[in-house]
Amino acid sequence: MGVWDKVSGGGKIGKEGERMNKEEMAEKWRCLSEEMIEGMGEWRKEKPKASLREIEEEVDRRLSKVRAQMIMDMAEQSASRDWQGQTRGAVCPKCGEELKRKGKKKRKLETQGGQTIELEREYGVCPKCGVGIFPPG
Repeated sequence: MGVWDKVSGGGKIGKEGERMNKEEMAEKWRCLSEEMIEGMGEWRKEKPKASLREIEEEVDRRLSKVRAQMIMDMAEQSASRDWQGQTRGAVCPKCGEELKRKGKKKRKLETQGGQTIELEREYGVCPKCGVGIFPPG
């Protein structure tokens, strides 16, 4: 079991779906960073003659995973992730009609680093034109 598994419970976000506080996120990222650094040390021992390009590619590959986790965690903390507390719900970008809430749905997105992240957001459908959207992250 890696350092990351000890903190995250195998990759779960927060405790039972709750949003993490700043300290929990910082600890999660610190552990993930430590695991990445340790992994690079092991990789280098296995590949002592790796070229600069190979080293750079491996570092970038590992960093993209840390980056994706940070993006996902920050998006999950976003105040705009839910429509609660808004006097008016989200509106259709096409016709301006207020969207009907359809509950939370998961959405997979790809980061610039090529990693897939999954976000859970309130989903809405326009009763007028049928457009469905997630609120911004």
